[in-house]
Amino acid sequence: MINRLAAVVLALLLASCASGPAPSLPSGSAAYDQVPPGDVLAPRMSVIAPNDELSVLIFREPDLSQERAIVDSDGKVQIPLLGPVTAAGLTASEFAQELQRQLGARYLVDPSVNVAITQASLRRVTVTGAVTKPGMYDMNSRISLIDAVALASGPTNTAKFNQVVVFRRAEGERIGAVFDLGLISAGKAPDVEILPGDQVIVGNDGLKQLYRDALTAAPLISIFRPFN
Repeated sequence: MINRLAAVVLALLLASCASGPAPSLPSGSAAYDQVPPGDVLAPRMSVIAPNDELSVLIFREPDLSQERAIVDSDGKVQIPLLGPVTAAGLTASEFAQELQRQLGARYLVDPSVNVAITQASLRRVTVTGAVTKPGMYDMNSRISLIDAVALASGPTNTAKFNQVVVFRRAEGERIGAVFDLGLISAGKAPDVEILPGDQVIVGNDGLKQLYRDALTAAPLISIFRPFN
């Protein structure tokens, strides 16, 4: 299924190549402004992620409570009165506090909110490009960019180590940045924490042009560049 989807995406990209310069992605130190290094060794509390199922209970407000609230692909939850509220990246307790703050500021007096993650979605990363085994991989713990490439059995002998792209959804937008895996492996640049839902593409000579085509084809395949 993944291979068929990849073939379709590649065909669409090749069919939609545009003339003129393609948009560029930040690299070097600017890449870390877009995708921060993080700390894969630090313990992480369970945080809400897209496609999680939540229980949102508001004390003495049954009409506002939800036993089954789904986090959408943008990381937001539809809350009565409030509309879409960002939940992804927060713990259940933090999200409850945010709902209390917003409801208290606009609608309720001293609201009490309880949030629980009732069903967690699969935490996965997609690794493609010049890697030995491209595909989608489960994330059972915090991982770095080097770890993500290792999940795909490492880069091929044609890989361009300075052309490794990480795409991520943040604040409702798809963002991306280019990293130098060679410098990271040598300890000359910080490694990057990979989050669930990220896409890692390890480039080679052919994929460098594919990045440009993907960015140029953004109106057709919008996951490859920022969009609202």
